[in-house]
Amino acid sequence: MMVNILQRRILNVTNIIFPDHPQLYVGWNIDIKNLMASEENSQPSQSLKAFFVIMERLVKEHDLEFESMEQWAYDYLEEIRNFVLPYIRFTDEENAPYAPKSNNREVINSMLNQSFAESGSALLFHKLRDTISKNEFDIATAIPTARISEKALEATAQVRAENDYLKIKSNAAIEQWKNLTSQAITSMDDLTADIFDIVSILWMQQATHKDQMIHFHTDDALNLRRLQGRNEDPDGYQTSYRKKERDDIMKRLAALSTIWIRIERENLRFINEDQGNFEEIGQVQFNPLFLVDSVTVAYRGDNPIGIYECSIRPGELLANFLYGSQKSSGLLALKTLEYHPTKQRYHKRLSRYLSWQWRIRQKSADYLRSYYIGGEKGLLKVMDLDVNPRYGSRIKEQFEEILDTLQHDGIIKGWSYKDKGIEQQIEQERNWFATTWLKARVQIIPPTDITGLVDDRNLLLMESADHDNVNLSTMLKGMTESEAAVTIEMNEKKQVTPETINKERADRGLSILEAAKEMGISHSTLSRYERNLIKRPYTGSLEKMKEWLHGK
Repeated sequence: MMVNILQRRILNVTNIIFPDHPQLYVGWNIDIKNLMASEENSQPSQSLKAFFVIMERLVKEHDLEFESMEQWAYDYLEEIRNFVLPYIRFTDEENAPYAPKSNNREVINSMLNQSFAESGSALLFHKLRDTISKNEFDIATAIPTARISEKALEATAQVRAENDYLKIKSNAAIEQWKNLTSQAITSMDDLTADIFDIVSILWMQQATHKDQMIHFHTDDALNLRRLQGRNEDPDGYQTSYRKKERDDIMKRLAALSTIWIRIERENLRFINEDQGNFEEIGQVQFNPLFLVDSVTVAYRGDNPIGIYECSIRPGELLANFLYGSQKSSGLLALKTLEYHPTKQRYHKRLSRYLSWQWRIRQKSADYLRSYYIGGEKGLLKVMDLDVNPRYGSRIKEQFEEILDTLQHDGIIKGWSYKDKGIEQQIEQERNWFATTWLKARVQIIPPTDITGLVDDRNLLLMESADHDNVNLSTMLKGMTESEAAVTIEMNEKKQVTPETINKERADRGLSILEAAKEMGISHSTLSRYERNLIKRPYTGSLEKMKEWLHGK
């Protein structure tokens, strides 16, 4: 019952400080019960963890007592609120109405004045982009194929020259298209992954329904990559790009149009917005990653170079993750698109991966959970960076330079090794690369655009060893014991009377039916007792009311 008293105090303070976030009351109530029940397996929300961190800080700094929090919480309301707010999921913000921009130029000019843009963040989206950037298609098969297997998702991507959906009437045009796309497999790289992002971003900004086509011009991608054209329009949009710069984009856009995807195993649940029900798709046939139409193909002599401009939209499967109720999006650093596609491909890959990770971690705000350097899930694997021990010093230096560059460019706010003594340890070991460094972890601090925290000291405080789940559970139990010591004396003074029972029930916010259920007596008995209609209740009922009143 002491736990109930402690819970009630915390939840009362919750209502005082966060009246505009009623969902906290329900969530924190469950979290506290779980924490008290288990020291190891409970996973409280980051918002409750933040609450405990700031409350503990206030207790220590101002010599306060936890059991009096309902009194002093008013005095520190703004400080508590400002600390906890960034860790609360703002579902209202996430679901806010969105006004699409009217055209690419408006979108691009707006994006060139910002550091991050909304991009896809679904698992399928991320894995497809990763597959494209590293060209993981198997060319030994009749149709170049890549298998995507991650958690519950199994999908297949293929590079196909034919496009049955494209409205091409003449045999000559069909042959030209096949010639254009036959070499698409050689164009699967980090620049093609950039075009994948760019088209998705532009479509998400403009689409008002899933089947909407947008116009796409080669210059749109070159502007977003911040390459300098030879002319500049009055609105700042660059034009008249060099031949090679245009050719590179046109080839990649053509390559992107040849990718087809299929979900092998996973029941995807798409909400039918018109009917308000769920449609389950157990297996989806191959369909194009992107659909193109009104294609203008650029030639050099008789040889097709690529797609100069076209109408384009995501295919049926991809569109479900970029628009509507199943949309999954995060923020991508636009600097990612500027990095050189070969000389800085590792920078691109790590930036994309962090964008995806931060969207996942946003749900619990555990942004500082460390990343392993080596291993199957490590950052070196993410970047596809060599791990040959012969070049250990060079790889370590390159890895650190990549993180330093991301920090300099504002993609991350900072980074550090999880083990502060790793450099000294490395100096003392002969086989440090394999035995120590590859097994080490790094903490990466996201920028303010991602966390909403101007001062990252609060983020670091949240991730300190003193505030892990086990210690939070211990803290709660310590608070419960302290609460018990304070309340025992108070309880001893309480006598079972209609007045004390009525007051205690009101303090706990319980109805007569709820209180009677907790006591183990009938609600009619309790109702009559509170109204002084029972002068001498049964001894059994009296004992149950006494136990309830004293919190046993």
